[in-house]
Amino acid sequence: MLHAKRIHLPSQQYEFTEDGRALTTFPLGRGSTGARFTLHGADYLVRTHPFSGVHELLDADEKVVAATDRVGRSWKMTCPGRVVTFRQTAAAGREYTMTCEGGEPAGTIRRSGRVRTEATADLPGLEPPVLQVFALVVVLLRKRAAAAVRSTSLAGG
Repeated sequence: MLHAKRIHLPSQQYEFTEDGRALTTFPLGRGSTGARFTLHGADYLVRTHPFSGVHELLDADEKVVAATDRVGRSWKMTCPGRVVTFRQTAAAGREYTMTCEGGEPAGTIRRSGRVRTEATADLPGLEPPVLQVFALVVVLLRKRAAAAVRSTSLAGG
């Protein structure tokens, strides 16, 4: 079980743990379009394209390992050899269910609490582990992006 918890620092980092073991931290700085993390000794970059909502996972050589794209009310993650569809299955974005292209389940991500500073992921159908971290990061980033869009439209409206 993968767990993400926000560390209350100015950098707004999330710490990712698995079965109580620390795996990595991921900074979610305001307005940032990219953030780096290290997992099992390898460096990765998550790049966000703010207007399209596309997220990309890049390796140390800046080669795209996986990418997400919105498809109607759901969105999909394309990674080597497969496509995984994410669907929101509970109100207020508290639960997401993932399904592989063939229909087999890839797992779920659940956000806890109204403040949304924690999330857990049970993603046995997503390997290697960097894809699990990326899926959880994307869910966290999507909620921040949606809140930013809402506050911008309210301020401008």
